[in-house]
Amino acid sequence: MALQYPLLFPFGTDGWVRGIPLAEGSTNRREGVTLLQYYAYRIQFRINEVNILLQGGRLFLQFIVDCYTVIEHERLRYIRDHQNVLRIELYVGLEDAITAGESNASTIGRRCILPSSFTGGPRYMRKHFLDAMAICAHIGYPDFFITFTCNPNWPEIREALDQQPGQHANDRPDIVARVFRLRLQELMRDFKEKSFFGIVVAGSFALVQHCFHFVSSYNNCW
Repeated sequence: MALQYPLLFPFGTDGWVRGIPLAEGSTNRREGVTLLQYYAYRIQFRINEVNILLQGGRLFLQFIVDCYTVIEHERLRYIRDHQNVLRIELYVGLEDAITAGESNASTIGRRCILPSSFTGGPRYMRKHFLDAMAICAHIGYPDFFITFTCNPNWPEIREALDQQPGQHANDRPDIVARVFRLRLQELMRDFKEKSFFGIVVAGSFALVQHCFHFVSSYNNCW
């Protein structure tokens, strides 16, 4: 990254390498710092520490895209190298693939198959779709279909941006995404724990599309 972005790394700072040790007292069982952990650490704002990376503007956005690409490449490489661990033999044969729910014949026999745990993959989307349809078949159609979007003028975002004057919300996707997730978790607690629309019987949540729906009971609903 230092060679790709000399303006963001004017001193040729070392990037991520395999084997970076974790901090003492860490409960993580991994042998070293992962790509995701490394870049998450680099884009954090710290008081009394000048971070040229966070002041890059549109160049910082391009840096974030490249970081995401590198992380996804590492995940895909792991899946490719651990096909035997993922029990890929279940999808090799045509009969086994149909039993497992695979309906696309073009994917049968491929040497590298993405599991349902890979976010955004075809099996990931199909798994969530089948889960939602199973809930509807057992309980009924949802009472609410709620879409939650982000507002760049939220006070938490404005407060974080004020720590570095001159920046806008579109310059710091890391802050916007972090605040959005916190707000989304709070909204989920309002529905599930505080029974804002009544007692929640079942629900399905889709992070990819930033929307979710609940099947609610109106027994104690206003």
